[in-house]
Amino acid sequence: MKIVGILPVKNEEWILPTFLSNVMPIVDELIVIDDGSTDNSRQILEDAGAIIKGYEDTEKLKGGWPCGLIRSNLFKYAREAGGTHFLCLDADETFTTNFVPIARDVISQLKPGQKLAMHWLALWQSYKHFRHDNTVWSNNYKDFVVCDDPSLDYEYNYMAEGRTLGSNEGTWLRLPTQQGAVMHYQFAALNNFLLKQAWCQCGELVQKPGHAASIRNKYAITLLTNNVGIVEMPPEWYAGVPVPNVPNFDPDWNEKWFMRKDLLPGLMKYFDENGAEYFRELDIWHIPQLRDRYIKETGKEPR
Repeated sequence: MKIVGILPVKNEEWILPTFLSNVMPIVDELIVIDDGSTDNSRQILEDAGAIIKGYEDTEKLKGGWPCGLIRSNLFKYAREAGGTHFLCLDADETFTTNFVPIARDVISQLKPGQKLAMHWLALWQSYKHFRHDNTVWSNNYKDFVVCDDPSLDYEYNYMAEGRTLGSNEGTWLRLPTQQGAVMHYQFAALNNFLLKQAWCQCGELVQKPGHAASIRNKYAITLLTNNVGIVEMPPEWYAGVPVPNVPNFDPDWNEKWFMRKDLLPGLMKYFDENGAEYFRELDIWHIPQLRDRYIKETGKEPR
């Protein structure tokens, strides 16, 4: 058995120590594609022993979304490295600490084509609490590890790329939460999450002109930030995991707290290329920098 972790990265310096803490003890090798980071991501990964690769940009994608191409290349590199099992967490995720001692034994039990599915904990405005209510953010299981089989292929759609190789139909082995789960930090730093969702909305509208209403409906759930149900995690789940050195929420939307430094410039580039009015019908105007740009450009309030 050779467990190869694969990781797409772009400007994830803020969270990489968290990711690495409970991933590196499990994998035999970590292969990374760095999609042009301008922060210290690459150095952090190299210092941790990760192998940094490039990706073959075989297709021009509107809206700046090369994630599917990157993952496809990562699986190719992982197979070339002799991997038998592929571990597929993102940079803003890590395993709960209680999973680490049993991880390799659990993964070794997977049969070719089978996947390990684990509880995906949405940490919400906190590094110690996760969502537990009747929304899409709760009670989710996701495929994070797959045992390779030569017949497996990787398929993706725009902004809907799969996490692992092959189909998810009848291939999941679900691990009970008390044995281990995956902590997802995207929603812990809430402003950065909302900024990313705005970037995704704009990218989709560039990809699909005239579909503002359906895009708005798709992302409506991301604006649900009040009256949520949360549960505190047992301390042993996050024992030894470095906490990101950023606030959970900055009500003043100060740019110094934006960990993904490329997102706001990316949004402004969309405005430069298409005009602010093009995005008027999207739900992105809670972000002060975007609202100010719209008012400056059009002389009126957005929708």
